[in-house]
Amino acid sequence: MPTAPPTAAVPVPSAAPSAVREVEMKLHLDPRDLGRVPALPALREHADGEPVVRDLHTVYFDTPDLRLYANGVALRVRREDGRFIQTLKTVNSATSGDSAAVAVRKEWDWTIAGPEPDLAPLEAEGVALLVPADARGALAPLFTTEFRRTTLLLRPDALTAIELAVDEGRITAGNACAPISEVELELKSGRVGRLFDTALALQRSVPARIGTESKAEVGYRLVTGRLPAPVLPEPLGLSPVTTVAEAYRHIVRHCLRQLLANEACALAGGDVEGLHQMRVALRRLRTAIRLFRPLVGKPEACRADNGIDKTSGDGIRWFIGQLGPAREWDVLLSGVIAPFAATDKAPDGLPALADAVRQARRDPAEAAVRAIQSPRCTGLILALGAWLEDGRWHSGADPALRAQLDRPMASLSGAWLAVQHAKALKAGKELSDRDGDEVGGAARDRLRRRLRKLRYTAEFFRGLYAESATVPFIGALEAMLDALDADHDAVVARALLRRLSDEDRARRSAADAAAKWLAKRAGRRRKQSVDLWKTFRDTPVFWQA
Repeated sequence: MPTAPPTAAVPVPSAAPSAVREVEMKLHLDPRDLGRVPALPALREHADGEPVVRDLHTVYFDTPDLRLYANGVALRVRREDGRFIQTLKTVNSATSGDSAAVAVRKEWDWTIAGPEPDLAPLEAEGVALLVPADARGALAPLFTTEFRRTTLLLRPDALTAIELAVDEGRITAGNACAPISEVELELKSGRVGRLFDTALALQRSVPARIGTESKAEVGYRLVTGRLPAPVLPEPLGLSPVTTVAEAYRHIVRHCLRQLLANEACALAGGDVEGLHQMRVALRRLRTAIRLFRPLVGKPEACRADNGIDKTSGDGIRWFIGQLGPAREWDVLLSGVIAPFAATDKAPDGLPALADAVRQARRDPAEAAVRAIQSPRCTGLILALGAWLEDGRWHSGADPALRAQLDRPMASLSGAWLAVQHAKALKAGKELSDRDGDEVGGAARDRLRRRLRKLRYTAEFFRGLYAESATVPFIGALEAMLDALDADHDAVVARALLRRLSDEDRARRSAADAAAKWLAKRAGRRRKQSVDLWKTFRDTPVFWQA
């Protein structure tokens, strides 16, 4: 049990030690590769001293209802070199402006007498609100970590120090456990871009995957049994004083963060929205890179001859393509068969058709997982991060471009939005001139793509304008785009239903019934799309308000 607080009255709580800001990147490796890491030539050439090996045993504490975790902190006691170190650590205090793939946390450390938490330090000013008084007496052990850690200090340059920690062991919560097979790169001093450089050097020698969950987060997931949930995009933090360079860095970080935040959900397979949000993040990223390309150029990681991605073509486009087929089967199952099954029109053969869809999804889903876990995916994200954080696209730009990059983003965003808006209006002209049912699929798809780029651009820059002006426009845009997306999904779903029907005649009756039901819904949407288009077309633009 936790030790009792001191009996002596303390009228004013003492201040807690200053919080340490931890900046680190995590990479998951195959256990068979872990032992190779400290001896890799790309790392050894920057080593300051020899590796140090320690065995660490850590117990995490919380209340039975997990009040500390709900408060955004984890409390642990670690046995290290015969001492007991108590640590209070934020689960993740990174903001939307911090680098993607990099976790930023605050932590407070105290050397204590034994293996149970010492409550006295938790009463100190600065941490008392994080561990409420009514929670301190209810603390109990939740899960443990036991692992061997090999550390090596790296000094890539005179200003940079990075602690490399190779961890192998396990996390245990009751009867549940998860392996630990990872490398942590903690930035002790220097610029965050050096973390990406170091990770990229390691990944070129040993296959690795970027880790998005801390040991504490994995432990809590074992305790609760909850699968990772999908993560929607965070609001962007642009303001009228944000420069073009700052906006670009912020937007690309934002897209990469959304991509990585949904990886655990996509790999767990419990919620198909995780895979969808990864595709959304990639499309937003691609839009941002294209939008700013006249000023910053194209990142090396997105070029076919970049020396990182050995296969031809745009890595972002490749990644979107790898995730797409599984998403199409997801839409058929959740957007067509599930709602159709809830109606009184559902045929007897629909459950068998649903089973066929799940079976057909299996191979595309496995291909998506392989892509997410592939060295190509990791290399793409790390190379993009290294390029972005290095900043030579800004510091090395010629004076004219540098002057543009140092201007307020608000001085350019209106013109950029106007261009996207004009292209969308041109693409939607047929909806203005003809009935919705008469507009061909190619024209509707062209409009859908234009509106999607406009939507992403508007979301990037909406913080530069008054919310009262942005809400009506973005609302009308989203309504129109949602209708076109649903229409596109219906076209894809009908094609998949035909494929299932052709492969097995026994499915034909249920597939035809589902296609007919889908066609009726699509017809109603198309009739509504003309009014939705007119509403969007006539809604005042916010960048001219």
